[in-house]
Amino acid sequence: MNSGPAGTMPESPLRLKLSSYLKLTDDEQAFLAELERAVSRHPARTDLLVQGERYGSVRVMRGGWAIRHKALPDGRRQVINFVLPGDIIGIYSNLFETADHSITTLTPVEVASFPSEKILDIFRGYPRLAAAFAWSAAREEAIIAERLLSLGRRTALERMAHLIVELQRRLSVINMVENGLFTLPVTQEILADAMGLSIVHINRTLRRLRDSGLIEINGQRITVNNVGELSNIGQFDDHYLQLVRGPSRLESAFKGNKASAKPKPPPQPKP
Repeated sequence: MNSGPAGTMPESPLRLKLSSYLKLTDDEQAFLAELERAVSRHPARTDLLVQGERYGSVRVMRGGWAIRHKALPDGRRQVINFVLPGDIIGIYSNLFETADHSITTLTPVEVASFPSEKILDIFRGYPRLAAAFAWSAAREEAIIAERLLSLGRRTALERMAHLIVELQRRLSVINMVENGLFTLPVTQEILADAMGLSIVHINRTLRRLRDSGLIEINGQRITVNNVGELSNIGQFDDHYLQLVRGPSRLESAFKGNKASAKPKPPPQPKP
């Protein structure tokens, strides 16, 4: 969890993430703060969402890491994505009855929960904020599509390089990277499940990147020494992460909505 200056509340990763897309108004930030009022803490290896069960509340990850994964009946598992601070769990709970995947914590986590009906309130009362939530959901889908490309076409070295750069970019948005250094609380078994490789292959690939001087690994801390070269190896193109402001036409549309929402003057009587 990020901490602000002494005496202030910790920064909200969700607010940081959504603010990277749209400049949020004071009212929108206040609404987000209200969504994150009910906070709970859970230990590592806790299921926050279980595949096949009914959705409960919507959750916002405020601190810690989790994995989004699917499993076959015989227990074999595919890690679909990593859930980082600022990510939303159950954003589609108003559209689907049951979850099609599971989310399990990798570390102790802090999550904020709110009723799924609040998502509808966002769309009714805060259209700009609703657009930012839609952007977050669309980015999640784009990350999963990129993961599919890695599994199908990238080599083991390319997959590993791409994943490290992706995680660094995602964590940078929420101020969790400093001089290329960030925490990666992920076992080689989890990496194997995420990249479709054996643990032996994961170990060998990490050692190759480390021996080349591109990264340094110290326990759960990883430092990227040459993000440009690592991006080249992974053929990384960050367009899918949409690390840019929302398009100007979006803001123009909202301004148009505001204008159209003004009451029309009553008709003047004919002379």
